Amino acid sequence: MRAFEFTVKEAEKPKVGRAWQHAEDLVIVDGSAGAMRALDSLEAMAKDVKDVRIKWDGSPAIYFGRDESGEFILTDKSGYTAKGYDGKTKSAQDLERMLLSRGKEADDSRKAFAASMGQLFEKLKAITSPEFRGFIFADVLFFNQPPKNKDGDFEFTPNTVTYHIPADSDLGRRIAKSQAGIVMHQHDGEPIMGEVEGINMMGPVFAVSHISITTPPKVNTAKIQAAKSFVAKNAGAIDSLLDDAKLAAMKMSDLKNTLYKFVNSQVPTRNFSNLDARFDKWLPSSGVSAPKQAKIAAMKQENPGVFAAIFDTLEMIMQVKDEIIDDLDMSSPIKQSIGGKPGGEGYIKGDIKLVPRAKFTAANVEKHA
Repeated sequence: MRAFEFTVKEAEKPKVGRAWQHAEDLVIVDGSAGAMRALDSLEAMAKDVKDVRIKWDGSPAIYFGRDESGEFILTDKSGYTAKGYDGKTKSAQDLERMLLSRGKEADDSRKAFAASMGQLFEKLKAITSPEFRGFIFADVLFFNQPPKNKDGDFEFTPNTVTYHIPADSDLGRRIAKSQAGIVMHQHDGEPIMGEVEGINMMGPVFAVSHISITTPPKVNTAKIQAAKSFVAKNAGAIDSLLDDAKLAAMKMSDLKNTLYKFVNSQVPTRNFSNLDARFDKWLPSSGVSAPKQAKIAAMKQENPGVFAAIFDTLEMIMQVKDEIIDDLDMSSPIKQSIGGKPGGEGYIKGDIKLVPRAKFTAANVEKHA
């Protein structure tokens, strides 16, 4: 879940959403051009999946590596971005103390977590060459070698998704030699797409980066063509409403973020249909100021059907995307499940996220509520 977007440089952070956007959100971010890019990307997957990879659902997020002097550091996201203290801990003991110092008195579960992080410090230090420089952004998959289930697969649930790795597979044989597991996302802000020089990825820590998809999914081209026709028909109106210069002149530059926030608010309902009417019901309790609510109401009145066209486009993209995800899950090289049902966090194509929000995101929200 937390994949690449967390370490994007400040200057590169988007005005709307995150650096790695959901396919369907591109209509909010970039209007008709964004919608067409999403649809083109989904359509292309019928023939080519060389840039499609599994999106791992690890936890917690960590940073490890060596500073300019070669000192090894392991910390979590809060420690890495800390302002009022030095969170880049340089020993297992310092890391444990930092984790236990937060909030109220630590209970047994937090003490156990801190101890596990302390042990991980030494394991990651052992696989990081003294010559390595910079920091790896990663997620923890397991702190200790996971057990095998009744089918003989290694099974672990780092966050919301449960992974089932056959013991006789290449990944399974690596897990059998491991003492901990991580998935690596970035090295100093750059995506990791393979081996990392200076990190022993075949050592006592099961360290992986991306797992590529090799079997193209079934793609409903008829639905994609229908969606493209709809977008083309409404492109002028959509782009006029979402024009950044116009929104700035109206002092409504945050409209796109309001739409983005609304779509995310629907995740717990697991329902992304009839969004236009639901947006009207959501707005009064959304936290959007009364003057801006009035402006939005005026925009809807002056541009009849355009908000609905944006939401309908989003829903059409999401439907195609979810069908593709379901098909990819059937042939995925890694077996995944959520609450005992097949499926995982989804996939990444290029810089676009393909996440089943009504399935994974909703389950993740419920778990951490």
